[in-house]
Amino acid sequence: TNMEEPEEELVWMVYNCIRNVESAFRCIKSDLNLRPIYHKTDEATEAHLHLGLLAYWVVNTIRHKLKSSGINSSWKEVNRIMHTQKCVTTTMVNVREQVIAIRRCTEPTPKVKLIYDALRYRYAPFIRKKSVVPKTDIEKKSAG
Repeated sequence: TNMEEPEEELVWMVYNCIRNVESAFRCIKSDLNLRPIYHKTDEATEAHLHLGLLAYWVVNTIRHKLKSSGINSSWKEVNRIMHTQKCVTTTMVNVREQVIAIRRCTEPTPKVKLIYDALRYRYAPFIRKKSVVPKTDIEKKSAG
């Protein structure tokens, strides 16, 4: 029986490896919605593949960090939770015909805060921003 134990461990290790590969393909197909796309050039096909693998690597890195903090949610669930925090930009024109834009994030929910804490992110992706742009500059950009 001692000879069988290392063999059982090897079988179990290979089985888990196969499960991880299958999970990676499920993630690429469902969570990242990466489907076969037929490009005109080999370079475009390679770029598509590399971007898909990079996205998978980023997702897996985030999920690994979350799991190490006890958050075992699927990527779909993490996305759903994170989409509860919104970014709002309010624009208006002042008396000098300048466009004023104020951008702010909503207050994160407790679940969003847990994810931010696990990833060591700030609760707002950016600080409150206010910009004043002469209206003529905006009209030039929209016309061009």
